Amino acid sequence: MIDKLSLRIATFIRQNNEQAASMDVLMFSLAVVLNAIFVAVMIIIIAIFTNRLPEALALLASFVTLRFFSGGMHLPTSKLCNFISIGLFVVLMLLPVSYWNAGLVLNSAALAFVLLFAPTKDIMHLNLLGPKYTIHFKIVCVLLVSVNFWIQSPILALAFFSQTLTLTPIAYKGVALFERR
Repeated sequence: MIDKLSLRIATFIRQNNEQAASMDVLMFSLAVVLNAIFVAVMIIIIAIFTNRLPEALALLASFVTLRFFSGGMHLPTSKLCNFISIGLFVVLMLLPVSYWNAGLVLNSAALAFVLLFAPTKDIMHLNLLGPKYTIHFKIVCVLLVSVNFWIQSPILALAFFSQTLTLTPIAYKGVALFERR
């Protein structure tokens, strides 16, 4: 569905703009944007029906912001990524977690993962900026996670922890094993 829509939009762009990027580049870029929109809309719809909209918006904003600066492993297909992302966010927004019981531990683990593994080498915008900005991205990641020690939000702790799991070597090995199957 998203691939077909990407193709139709890319075809329209190429027909109306001769200087546009190649069809492959347009289709890939559009697929990324459309997949992100699809996941966000589905999560928001589910959040409205479960009366968890504030939690869902906080999860989306914190997860995406940290992922932008830290990077993380990617699943082999966009469909799998959509399915896993929606499922993860639904579980996280419905999970009853107290900050002082589990949230503090999750936030501390997220900070440790950020210090050890962020940012990953697969961040396209960091690759465009150059390696001298790696430390800046790490500092932003550390600050993002550290702010939650002050805010003490269990939702942010869940979002940060789940995102930082994608930074770990175990996550990359798991995806590599899955791709070999």
